[in-house]
Amino acid sequence: VDGGTLRVGDSIQVGYYDQQLARVPLTKTVYELIAERRPMWGRGAIQNHLGGYGFSGDEVLRRPESLSGGERARVALALLSLERANLLVLDEPTNHLDVETIESLEDAVEGFEGTLLLVSHDRALLRALATRVWVLHHGHITDFDGSFAEWEVVSEERGHAATVRAAEEEALRRVDEKKKTARRDETRQRDDPRRGVRQARERAEVAEREVAELELDVKRISSTLEDPELYLRSSGVEEAHRLGLELDRLRARLDRALAEWERETASLESLERTAAAT
Repeated sequence: VDGGTLRVGDSIQVGYYDQQLARVPLTKTVYELIAERRPMWGRGAIQNHLGGYGFSGDEVLRRPESLSGGERARVALALLSLERANLLVLDEPTNHLDVETIESLEDAVEGFEGTLLLVSHDRALLRALATRVWVLHHGHITDFDGSFAEWEVVSEERGHAATVRAAEEEALRRVDEKKKTARRDETRQRDDPRRGVRQARERAEVAEREVAELELDVKRISSTLEDPELYLRSSGVEEAHRLGLELDRLRARLDRALAEWERETASLESLERTAAAT
């Protein structure tokens, strides 16, 4: 998406937060910037407002040009909160912000009665605030009518489904290749039964190793999911969900590998009997 048309209604008042902080005037003090927007406020009201954004005492007399990126971001938020906007556009608002200020931002936005358009890569912020998700990816927009946490679940499940489809396609390709190989081997086995036995034994051993490796992976993930410590971590539930999907995928692969091992073992036993009889 590199262009489009935006129609803004007459009743819409837009407040915009720029991640580059270009909209913050640099040459006036922080106190003067607030006083300009609220000329009826006394010193106490201005100080109280700025105190909510981490500015106290003589700090309100500093100019934004002398502030750090995080401090300037707090000035931008203090100014934005005074705009009589019913549509807030926040462009990467947590850049430069410390944890305490991010929490203040979340509190302020949650109390906002208008519409919020939030552009961010901060997943924690999106989980806290987003109630509808537009995902921009490869030139397309996906409109998801749900929270960001719900989108994460759906997105992971879609990714899992795509992985399963790819695995199934690869399994079919390998089965087809094995059928072709088996037909070639059958021709050779008629000429040299002992050679056929060696090849069948090698295939059975490869299949057995794959089963053993998959069983270890299943056991490892199952043990992790059974560990109570996993669910005490802040990301434990999400990690458990991801591991559950991975466990399902591994079990499906293990079922296919066991079936393949049984086929190869049966083929080996048949060839060994044939070779012994010749």
